Amino acid sequence: MRCRLRGRMMGSFKINGLDSLINDLSALAALPDSVAEDMLNAGADIIEAEQHKTAKSMGVYDTGVTEGSIKKTKVKKTATGKSIDIFPQGVNSDGNRNAEVAFINEFGKSGKHGKKGQPARPFIRTANEAAEERATEAEEKVYNDFLNGKNL
Repeated sequence: MRCRLRGRMMGSFKINGLDSLINDLSALAALPDSVAEDMLNAGADIIEAEQHKTAKSMGVYDTGVTEGSIKKTKVKKTATGKSIDIFPQGVNSDGNRNAEVAFINEFGKSGKHGKKGQPARPFIRTANEAAEERATEAEEKVYNDFLNGKNL
């Protein structure tokens, strides 16, 4: 770019690489679906493993059905992006949903008609809190690998 003041040249400057920077920023803005899905799966793998471990350590393991039913879902598209769920799936041999059994373990159950209640064993919250930092780091690693592949 050149600047003139009343017919006299004042100075000039040239910008190199601006197009390349714009292209790089455009590539970042358009995060591929596969990278987003890989990030979600990396974090979910950590959380799922921690939920299994914590369920066993907190005694949510009478028959192992509820603990064994904890699985991540496939990545789903939502109105705001993508999501993945981790929860006990299916039903046990008594026909009870494993998610319902896990809920009772998580929050406890009050006794009725003189029966003893069940104290809460918050294995899901405990596991999620314990795995939070490692899950985030796993997701960040996937993202950083993507950036490094783009030389950014």
